[in-house]
Amino acid sequence: MRTGKEIMKDVLSFKECEPTPYWLMGLEYANWGMSPKLDEYYKSDSWRKRFNSCINGGHVGYYNDVPQNGFVRDTFGVLLQLGNITHIADTVLKEPDLSGFRFPNPREMADWDGLNRQIEAHRDCFQAWGLALGLFERGWHLRGMENLLADMVEEEQFVHDLLDGITKVQLEFIDKLYECSPIDAIFGGDDICDQRSVIMGIERWRTFFKPRLKQVVAHAHKYGLPYIMHSCGNVLPIVDDLIEIGVDVLESLQPEAMDLTALKQKAKGRLALIGGMGVQKMMFFGTPDEIRSETRRLKSVLGDGGGYVLATSKNLETEPVENAAAFIETILE
Repeated sequence: MRTGKEIMKDVLSFKECEPTPYWLMGLEYANWGMSPKLDEYYKSDSWRKRFNSCINGGHVGYYNDVPQNGFVRDTFGVLLQLGNITHIADTVLKEPDLSGFRFPNPREMADWDGLNRQIEAHRDCFQAWGLALGLFERGWHLRGMENLLADMVEEEQFVHDLLDGITKVQLEFIDKLYECSPIDAIFGGDDICDQRSVIMGIERWRTFFKPRLKQVVAHAHKYGLPYIMHSCGNVLPIVDDLIEIGVDVLESLQPEAMDLTALKQKAKGRLALIGGMGVQKMMFFGTPDEIRSETRRLKSVLGDGGGYVLATSKNLETEPVENAAAFIETILE
């Protein structure tokens, strides 16, 4: 059996792969998301031995402290309320002013020994890891969404200074990650889009975020590491920009937000793709037969010309177990 590292080498070279490679993020862990439900559905955990996700990875460095009564502070000091959806209970930057604020030390932001144990447990997989939250997400966690968007109009220099600080943390985190862990790619990302388009507008994204993302991508490339960008929503309006600054792989591919056929036409031979199976609609409300049909369609359309890894647009967690089983079984046809 070919290793995930070998498979991803072909994906990144835009070679057509048969069978279509896939990534079932998190299902390799016994108590993660859908895994216990699938154990019950199949009446054993033997289903795990049937699939071979080519990638092992995720985002680290979100928070390190032990939650207390459902609350915890992230690595930048923001108070989070944990739950099915994490909420920001209290921001750090009440005003557009960085005086007195200290950015965290990237070397202290992750459990490096724990990360390396996860990597060792799946050593044949392509290892894609990165710092949790991108430039925009980290910025609005610190300042608040509405405040940061207003600051882009009224306090431009503050936004530049804030993003410069976050970028520096990201660059130094890549340094530490490369130094401490045997990784194959940087798995970054930033939810910069809603289901219509770019949240802050395309031109403001190009002003504030594109040049800094280019720095981060170039820093990954300095170490010979491809850059995988996670982004939900309608990313189609800035796909050419992402290709221009060197992003190697786009992950999520939310079908409820954009035309995946049009995305493939833009990306073919230029940008590898991971994802495409929608969890907002299809995996929740589709029938098993509809899910089988959509899985085969994604293999055909997005796999054309290579550069594609089949996956759900978000982790499988609370969907009907019959639908998750139909997806997995069709992957393995």
